[in-house]
Amino acid sequence: MAMVTQHKQQGVVLVAALVMIIAMTGIAVSLMSSSSLDLKMVNAAQESETAEMTIKGDAELSLRGAMNEKGASKLLWLNGQFGGVGVSQDITAQSANPDSKVVLFNENTGPTELDCPPQYAVTNGIKCNALRIQAEMKYGAEKKHIVVVHSGILQELGGAGQGQ
Repeated sequence: MAMVTQHKQQGVVLVAALVMIIAMTGIAVSLMSSSSLDLKMVNAAQESETAEMTIKGDAELSLRGAMNEKGASKLLWLNGQFGGVGVSQDITAQSANPDSKVVLFNENTGPTELDCPPQYAVTNGIKCNALRIQAEMKYGAEKKHIVVVHSGILQELGGAGQGQ
């Protein structure tokens, strides 16, 4: 008859396997959290780009609407009609994004319209009306971010004090 001897197992292999599993789990959790951070950063960049393109479109839409008003257009307003330098007029289009706002500012600082810059072939009697357009929009999940786009208009006028 064969003798069977019982040996006490020490469990070294089991402990080594558990240490390996814990290390691999730590690495996996670290990689998953960094990839979720990357996804959040990409999403924020996409939201910002979308908001910027939307507000540029709303500014263009508002400008076209103001130009279509013909003689009543706020784009033809002169220095005194704004109520002073830095005073703004809302020209946001009806069909624009509800979170966007487009405003028109008078940039003429003198008592009359400005002479046109030389690159616009200055002609006697021709004056320029300088206007600034500021379009802004709040975006993000809680609307806590804002994108602002500035642009300008330099209009040639028939003469000083004429809005034609």
